[in-house]
Amino acid sequence: MLTLVAKLTVKPGQEDDFLGLMTSVVPKVREEPGNKAYAFHRSVDNSRTFMFYEKYDDEAALAAHGRHLQELGVDFRAMVETTVLEFYQDIA
Repeated sequence: MLTLVAKLTVKPGQEDDFLGLMTSVVPKVREEPGNKAYAFHRSVDNSRTFMFYEKYDDEAALAAHGRHLQELGVDFRAMVETTVLEFYQDIA
């Protein structure tokens, strides 16, 4: 099992567009083979900062997720200013 925490800060003025896009995408991602969790969060301290908590069976499922986002028309480069990715292994 592979866990990913992705923290993204969107460009100024893109908050509502990003929120709308990703809110519509989340249910589709949850249906991906190999996806075990996909939760979308917004910072209470900075309205431009969003966080995804994601779990996948393995790296292949994560790679398929990236391709699926592209198929859905998600282009983070157009809306996102910074991205921090942290990967974790499940322990218990």
